[in-house]
Amino acid sequence: MLATGVVPTRQKGGRMDVTATVSARARAEFIALTGARLGELTAAVPEPLGTPVRALAERPGKRLRSVLLHAAAVGATNPHLVRLAALVELLHLASLLHDDVVDRGTSRRGAPSARATVGDELATLAGLACFALAGREAAELGDGLETVVARAAAGLAYGEILDVERAFDIDLSLPDYLELVERKTGDLFRLSCSLGAAAAGADSGTLAASGRFGAELGVAFQILDDCLDLATIESGKPVGTDHLLGLFGAPTLFALAADGTGELATLLLDPAFDRDDLPAVRAHVTASGGLAAAHELAQDRYQIALAALDGVDSPRRTSLTEVAAMIWPESA
Repeated sequence: MLATGVVPTRQKGGRMDVTATVSARARAEFIALTGARLGELTAAVPEPLGTPVRALAERPGKRLRSVLLHAAAVGATNPHLVRLAALVELLHLASLLHDDVVDRGTSRRGAPSARATVGDELATLAGLACFALAGREAAELGDGLETVVARAAAGLAYGEILDVERAFDIDLSLPDYLELVERKTGDLFRLSCSLGAAAAGADSGTLAASGRFGAELGVAFQILDDCLDLATIESGKPVGTDHLLGLFGAPTLFALAADGTGELATLLLDPAFDRDDLPAVRAHVTASGGLAAAHELAQDRYQIALAALDGVDSPRRTSLTEVAAMIWPESA
C-alpha cells in the first residue's frame, strides 16, 4: 500500500492500473482518527452541554462526510486532513442537534435525541457549541477556513428556517424543495469534497467538479431519505415523523401534484391526522406514482453527480465514485 492509503490494482499482463482505489482499511483508519479528533474537540464542551454533544458524537453513524473528504483527497491521511474531517463532523453534529429541535425528533441514531434527554433549550445551545468549536478549529487551521465555516453554518441555519416555513405547505414547488435539500444536505457534502480535494492540491477545475459531485450526491441522498420516510422499516428515526410535522418530501409533493381529487391534501391537513393515518398516505403516494417519481429524481441527481467527475483525474474520480456506489443502495 502507498503512503496515501491508495491500493494500486493490476491489469492483465501485470501492468499497473492508474485508476487506483482507496482501500477499506485506509478508509477505516481515517474514520477512526477523525473520531478520535472529534472526541478531543467535544471533550472541551462544558456541562451541561457536553453530555448531549458527546453522546451524539459517540454514535457516529456512517461518517459519510468524512469518507467523502478522504476520497476527494485520494486516500491521503495526515493530521491536517483529519482535522478538516473533524471540523465537518462538528458542523454535521450541530445540524443534527438543531434538526431534532425543529422537527421535534425524539430519537437519533437508535437512541433518544438530545432534545428528548435535556430539552429544546440545552439541545439548541449544544448545537451552537458545536458551531463555535468548528469556528475555533477553522481559525487555528487558517487558509480562510473561518469564512468557509461561517458560510456553511449560515447555510445550515437557512435550511432549518426553510424547513419551518414550508411546514404543511401542500403547494411547495419542486425548485423550492430542492433549495431546501441543497441547504440541509447538499452543502455539507459539497464542503467535504471541496476541502478534501483542496487539501490534496487539486487544481481549480478539479476542485469545482468535486464540489458539484458532492452537492448533487447530497441532494440525491436526501431525496432517497425522503422516500425511506414512507417505508416500513426503521431508518434511525420513527417512520413517518416528517409527515406528522407537515414536512413533505419529494414523494408526497409529486403525489400532491398528481392528486386531482384533493383527497391526499385533505388527509394531510386534517387537524386529527396522526400516525394511524400514515398507511393511507403511503397508499396514496404509491398509487399516484409519487414514490416512483421521487426515486427517479434521486437516481437522476445521482447520475448528475457521477457526470460531474467526467473531467477529473482517474484516481480521484475512482475513489469518489466508489464511495458513491458504497452509500447508494442497489434498489434505488
